[in-house]
Amino acid sequence: MRWLLLIILFNSFNFFGQETFIYPKANASNQTDTIWGTSVNDPYRWMEKINSTETTEWLTSEKKLTDEYNKKTFSDMKACLAAYSKVYYKPYIKQGKYYFSFMISNSNETASLYYQQYTYADAVLLFNPNDLGKKADISIDNIKLSSDNKMLAMLLNKNGGDWQTIRFLDMKTQKILNDTINFVKYSDMYWYKNGIFYIRYDVKNTNESFTGIIKGRALYYHKLGTPQSNDVLIYKPQNKLKHFDFEVTPEEKYLILYNDTIVDHQSVQRVSHLALNENFNSSFKVFISVISDKHIEFDVLGVLNERLIVKSTIKTPTGAVFSYDPNGRNKREILVKPYANQLEFCKMVGNKILTVYSDDTSSYAAIRDSTGKIAGILTTPPGYRFNPHQFSYSTTDNILLCAFYSFFSPPTVYQYNLNTYKAEPMGSTQINFETKDFISHKVYYYSKDSTLISMYLTHKKKLKLDGNNPTLLYGYGGFNISMEPFFDAANVVFMKSGGVLATPCIRGGGDFPGWHEEGMGLKKQNSFDDFIGAAQYLTANNYTNASKLAAMGGSNGGLLVSAVMLQRPELFKAVVSEAGVLDMLRYHLYNIGYLWKTEYGNIKDSANFKNLLNYSPVHNVKRGINYPATLLTASDNDDRVNPFHSFKFLAELQDKGSITQPYLLYYEKDGGHNGSHVYDKSIETKAFIYSFIFKQLGMEKKIKYLDY
Repeated sequence: MRWLLLIILFNSFNFFGQETFIYPKANASNQTDTIWGTSVNDPYRWMEKINSTETTEWLTSEKKLTDEYNKKTFSDMKACLAAYSKVYYKPYIKQGKYYFSFMISNSNETASLYYQQYTYADAVLLFNPNDLGKKADISIDNIKLSSDNKMLAMLLNKNGGDWQTIRFLDMKTQKILNDTINFVKYSDMYWYKNGIFYIRYDVKNTNESFTGIIKGRALYYHKLGTPQSNDVLIYKPQNKLKHFDFEVTPEEKYLILYNDTIVDHQSVQRVSHLALNENFNSSFKVFISVISDKHIEFDVLGVLNERLIVKSTIKTPTGAVFSYDPNGRNKREILVKPYANQLEFCKMVGNKILTVYSDDTSSYAAIRDSTGKIAGILTTPPGYRFNPHQFSYSTTDNILLCAFYSFFSPPTVYQYNLNTYKAEPMGSTQINFETKDFISHKVYYYSKDSTLISMYLTHKKKLKLDGNNPTLLYGYGGFNISMEPFFDAANVVFMKSGGVLATPCIRGGGDFPGWHEEGMGLKKQNSFDDFIGAAQYLTANNYTNASKLAAMGGSNGGLLVSAVMLQRPELFKAVVSEAGVLDMLRYHLYNIGYLWKTEYGNIKDSANFKNLLNYSPVHNVKRGINYPATLLTASDNDDRVNPFHSFKFLAELQDKGSITQPYLLYYEKDGGHNGSHVYDKSIETKAFIYSFIFKQLGMEKKIKYLDY
């Protein structure tokens, strides 16, 4: 009898030909909160203690269920992804006189750092972070070379988490210095003289991210050869919960400080500069101060003709470049006028300015002289976009590196000579599939309130619109982040198997002027309606049907797809929510979730509370509804979005959802918000996600016919 019960508990069985699921029991407590006169049940509050005995035992049972699901398809998909993910290219970074690149030499490790002084030289191993890891996987998040080319600062993380440590490498000896800077989070690094500026938090243990909020964000300066305890405090806001950002201008003349505050529903934004000197004895001077009911972008690019060059959306919704007087306040002149297309990215490259724009088909970059006049143009092929994070420049040889990519092609790297304005490819990209088989284009549809939304559709060129194509609808819609093309080998596998990749540019993102504000706070439902509209467009225009449509999103995108599947479950066959923000009444109580109140709303405000309660996935699962097959992913070291969000939502689905649908959790060990940085582990996670999608959409047999 006990043997039979175990089979029922951990495995699925057929009941009158219908696959049925019985899930591990999660104890439901009587925890109830009263907020604004409303009783809110929270029966799985105990899951917020992610390492407790009760939570661990529940996770163990869930893992057995997940491991038994889909074994054959998972094995085939893993082999396929391992082949398709072997993309041989070097995403070069140009800093000083060196070209840096990251490559994986061992599939059981994170990527190592290589360097070369000339493009025709062989890349040489400079640093393998795995040599530092004994009980953890160490990976490199960022690097910064000193202006004299002698020292390299490296931002390292453990097990994919957001907490970071800064280490230094001597470029001549290629040895690691003893200097170690801990408790760094959400920070860049900028050199000045013989040290760096960085941000740390006032914590004693990084596990504080999982037990409550972290606070005390402060800016420090570390001088090489000294202990961290001697680091100079440069700036610390009086409010320990206040967020700020900083940067150093390329010529190391000014330290720039960005401060944003919300007062009476208005954004108060200030940009200040500190004239750098050896003793840091001057004070910050405000040169931009704006009060507005909307967030205005300010990005200081550098110094030109003794004035500060700033990319901004002030009075120019699509963005422009301004020249500011550093000794005045709000004294500006326009340097690059706004275009109809949105100004996506800017960068100072010596005494020139790089400006990047996109239209419906491609990206183009304009190199401008000190007066703002265009001196050179770079364009991408149709369906491709420049990657803003892969523009790098060094004054040593006046070479700009850039990369463009698409939904079906990894980055192609070019070097662009700023003297001759000629571009040359930096070697060919070797991949195991033909990019010429695919096409990416934009379509348009109307959302619920008649707002026109654009959407990328990527698929094989000879797609038949028979209403039966497997389709993956991927979305994000938050934090002013645009939905631009991105490359993922798993999506190529999906499309080669006849699938359609659909990525709508929904509100909440930064795709168009005002787009962010229209999908945040009390207007968050617009994001969900836009995504629902995308699903309806795909079915109405014979791309697919509800039995062939899957939805996927991560982080804020995990919230998106989870909220939408509860509101319109009949639209989807399967849903994948990766590391989603799913408990909208308690997201602010851990890590720095309190900073997301401007994005989602604050439950201390009655209108915001009602709005959050209306769409919070954890609080809106209803009994007896046939919700789509759902896969949730989470990682035990995700110190950005606590994994309890996924735990609670899964428990609600398994308790109240249909017994004929799988509701599963893929819980990754030693991974952060974006999973593990170890190659093999990342492949396994992708393999499970896509094998789940393939099985739900009836595509399992197609894996065998892929030419890998």
